[in-house]
Amino acid sequence: MDPGRREGETGGMHTPVTPWVLAGRIFAIIGMAFTAACTILFLVVPFWWWALGSALAFIPFFLLIVVVERYQSKHGLIGPEPAPANDDELA
Repeated sequence: MDPGRREGETGGMHTPVTPWVLAGRIFAIIGMAFTAACTILFLVVPFWWWALGSALAFIPFFLLIVVVERYQSKHGLIGPEPAPANDDELA
């Protein structure tokens, strides 16, 4: 039990995630990983312009994960459970 929890909180989290949100997450994370790996490789080689290009290619994938996570939190798919409206829901 979390000693800092508020009255009425069960500690549960929302778990339903739509397939589109899941696909967006996977695509964004794979894209960020690939472009970051390419950037590091090009910096080691050193191909400076290619490294800059792959670093810039990282940005759209990062923005995609930001949009997906904001969408989820806005629609209540992630985050803490809302407080129950009455005492009957506590049981």
